[in-house]
Amino acid sequence: MRKQYRIKPSASGSDQYIESMPALADGKLELATPAYRLCAITINQLFQYIIFLPISIYSLSALFEAMEEEYDSDELTEFFLDWLTLPQTLTIICLTIMALIIFTAWQINWMTKYGQSIGKRMLNLRVIRTNGDNPGFVRNVILREIVYQLIVVIIGSLTLGIGYFVFMFFPAMVFINKWQRRTLPDFLADTIVVRDRMAEKPIKVRIPKR
Repeated sequence: MRKQYRIKPSASGSDQYIESMPALADGKLELATPAYRLCAITINQLFQYIIFLPISIYSLSALFEAMEEEYDSDELTEFFLDWLTLPQTLTIICLTIMALIIFTAWQINWMTKYGQSIGKRMLNLRVIRTNGDNPGFVRNVILREIVYQLIVVIIGSLTLGIGYFVFMFFPAMVFINKWQRRTLPDFLADTIVVRDRMAEKPIKVRIPKR
């Protein structure tokens, strides 16, 4: 008979469920709340917005300039072709691509080694397997990210876009406690998202006596 463990979905949650979840048996980890998970996603998105902010502002300035000149279609095409070959345009494009590559590599490295994106690491969250193991590259990156996105694209395309609207509601699965707040990527990779309770304990500093 398998040993059963009592899971506390959150420190403030009132519901408790008895599930075979060895990863949470020692009490050092707890299921991440929906608020923390959404905040982690928001932080990751903010980093991406910051990366694309310079090129977005620069592109909009060129667009406004073209609108003020009231070019026709041929002149507008020639304007943007010339704009793309400007040294400052090429510099901003190259810097944006480099920043995106560094950000992506950083994310993949942390997700593989620690089960954490940048947002999750800032909030002491991590992705682990239901048995407590590190999911690694295959489960955390391939299954939870790439395979999930492929499923969204394929189903969305086959349903003429309707599937995209259906998948928009899937993140709401984090509010279902009896599923350990697991979303579809979690079920694909056999993972859960947890919060490290021990990381929040205050550090005690002892001053040596003279």
